[in-house]
Amino acid sequence: MKISCPKCGANGTLPDHEIPEEGRFLSCPKCKHGFDVKKPRATSNEYLVDVCPACAYSTFGDERFGTCPKCGVVVKAFIDRQREEMTRAREQEILNRKFTRDISPVPMPIVSASTFTSAAASASPATEKISIGEFIENLHPVNLIGWGCSLAGVVIFLLGIFGLFDYYGNDIQARLSEQRDEQVSAWYVFLHYGMMPWIMVLYGGALLAVSTFFLKRRAQSRKALAWLLWAMIAYVPVSMTVSFVRWWIEPISHTWGGYLIGFFNVLFMTALLGIPLYLLINFLDDKRIKSVVKL
Repeated sequence: MKISCPKCGANGTLPDHEIPEEGRFLSCPKCKHGFDVKKPRATSNEYLVDVCPACAYSTFGDERFGTCPKCGVVVKAFIDRQREEMTRAREQEILNRKFTRDISPVPMPIVSASTFTSAAASASPATEKISIGEFIENLHPVNLIGWGCSLAGVVIFLLGIFGLFDYYGNDIQARLSEQRDEQVSAWYVFLHYGMMPWIMVLYGGALLAVSTFFLKRRAQSRKALAWLLWAMIAYVPVSMTVSFVRWWIEPISHTWGGYLIGFFNVLFMTALLGIPLYLLINFLDDKRIKSVVKL
């Protein structure tokens, strides 16, 4: 309702539902004059009802009222308060979904007193809309990245576990010693056959743990996930280069074609895995990610 200071004439507005039935004392912010404000009685037919929207009291006839004779609620104030709550709920829903897609503003319907009596009948569609909103929220980029990295962590961890089950250091050492003139050390066997499964187990477990914290929007998880992705980008060319050099120094015949194939294999695998991971690391700095998972 509009409020005007009786002394200086300053104008302002105040929601009707914030004014109690007995009135409210206000001070003019301009001249500091104090005065009482009374809640206006409903005069428009829009706020004259035969069923109270608060307590469901009914006159069971043509008689209408603006103030419920049973519970004393002012129909106009009750409807205004309901409209304001609906607007806040709609704004909160838009705020929760704004990171997933561009949402065009949906005009709020004009709610009259007669529509409040049938509010219970529309409960099912509202529940359905909430379910759809929850499904869309699950498609948030943070969830997609977290689920994808968690799946990759599980796969790498299981591959490492299977590699450890197949690793029998003594058997491998004995077989290699038979094939060579000199005795093969246990460290040589571990570095060439046992270290990789352990690296996969540790890396997969770390990636799974960090991805879980990332899904929970924990602090520092975004930065830790970027470090793990950088480690994967660096590991691929380093490991392939070491394998290429090891093949190079072996006492076997080599050809220029073999050198070129090995060199391009290193470049190809580095680009095949490194480019998507690099783009993913850059995407972690996107505002849709940083606004949810903060450092």
